[in-house]
Amino acid sequence: MLLWLIFLPIIGGIIGWLSSLYIRQLSWRIDQPLFWRKVSLWIALATVIATLLIALLLWHEAITQLREGKEWRQEFNIAWIPLLGIRLHLFLDGFSLVMITTTLFVVLLTLCYSRKERPSNAGLFYLCILFMTTSVLMSFVVVDLFLWFFFWEAVAIPLYLLISLWGRRDSSAQLRFNGASKFLIYTQISSLLMLISIISLALINWNLTEHWTFDSQILTKTPISSSVEFFLMVGFLSAIMVRIPCVPLHSWFIEAHIESSTTGSMMISGLLLSTATYGLLRFVIPIFPNASLMITPIILLLSLLTLIYAGLLAFSQTDIKKLIAYINIALMGFITAIIYSGSRLAYQGVVIQNIAINFSMVGMFVISGLLAECYLTRNINQFKGLKDHVRYLSTFTLFFMLVVLGVPGTANFVGNYMMLLGSFNVYTYYTILLVVGLLLVSVSLVIRLQPIFYGAANRTDYNRTSLAKRDIALLVTLLIVLIIIGLYPQFILDITYSSINQITDHLTAVRVGDL
Repeated sequence: MLLWLIFLPIIGGIIGWLSSLYIRQLSWRIDQPLFWRKVSLWIALATVIATLLIALLLWHEAITQLREGKEWRQEFNIAWIPLLGIRLHLFLDGFSLVMITTTLFVVLLTLCYSRKERPSNAGLFYLCILFMTTSVLMSFVVVDLFLWFFFWEAVAIPLYLLISLWGRRDSSAQLRFNGASKFLIYTQISSLLMLISIISLALINWNLTEHWTFDSQILTKTPISSSVEFFLMVGFLSAIMVRIPCVPLHSWFIEAHIESSTTGSMMISGLLLSTATYGLLRFVIPIFPNASLMITPIILLLSLLTLIYAGLLAFSQTDIKKLIAYINIALMGFITAIIYSGSRLAYQGVVIQNIAINFSMVGMFVISGLLAECYLTRNINQFKGLKDHVRYLSTFTLFFMLVVLGVPGTANFVGNYMMLLGSFNVYTYYTILLVVGLLLVSVSLVIRLQPIFYGAANRTDYNRTSLAKRDIALLVTLLIVLIIIGLYPQFILDITYSSINQITDHLTAVRVGDL
């Protein structure tokens, strides 16, 4: 079941792509290109729904075992390249299952929204989405560091194509490739440093044990000097900080969103960023606990700088997608800072907040797409009279604004509360600065979006007066999920408790040893 969970999306993507190519050759369908697009979409939707059902079955199994007092996990481990010690070692626990379920739900919503964009070469378009989905899912379960690096890099390939081939069409071809090229350059250079660290760590273990392996569970126990551990960790962090993204390595993120379609933006914020926070929690901190403690002051400073810098820049944005992108950067900086607090309560909040940011940012980018569709522009200054002229959209816009601000009753509130409470017990004064940064982000979002609700608008200022039913259904679904998690987050906390304990134990052991 674990293998089907991971590889079913890419199998469905290939089937959909081949089906679209075959149907296109049929002469009796040659004048109906929409039919090709629908076939690819239907196959993609069926594949993701089937994969989500498998995840729900695993949820049922996990909850059943937890109620019996047992620790739930699934593992698959076979040799792949024995000569190099590379194994297809997959490990699924509660933390991974939560991340996988969130990813699949985001992909399902993305596929539903993509219907209105009508992409050219739909078979390849949906293949890219499902290929990226499998790569992200694989990064959540793989234990072998070489394979983790492989799928970390594999995520960039379909995303590059989504940006470059199906990005914005109101500019020259050269401009359309700027964001995609910058994303690829940033990720490739930083990932090369991480690959050097992975190989170096395996070499150190081989010198000590004469056993060649990339298994992170084994390499975590490899004794390393403090200086070597620090430099190896920097290699990992260079790739992760680019993807988070952390200031000053964030410019690719802004340009990628500007040049992406709404579907591309949903994939970037809903899938890509999760792999970075997961890599920090699952690999960097457990493998390099001493170095993580050493670099904590620097990370805290960079995270606070990211939070405040992005919050300040949000004040001056007129492009709705740039505004949302800067808000996203600020919130990711906030999460990064909390991760280095080492608090068990804060880590549980990080899991909730990671899910909440994924869903709320996806909702905000859907809102941005609908606003651009209604007003035929992304310029916030041109959005006038939203409350009176476009039914329901103002209500959804206000709700997702409040979600991002973290009002009670939403998942963002629960995540923020747990993270700040856990961090306050470790870094009191620094946590106060984080609260100030969050307030700055909240004020910037309100100041930029509040004026769009009122004001006089001419008939020519907007393209439509109401939302389609499928748009309302998509936004309502996100709304319901965020409220359910906000009102009852316990089922997520229960299933991830054991995994979070193991992660925090690494930092706790180092701190106790220093004392």
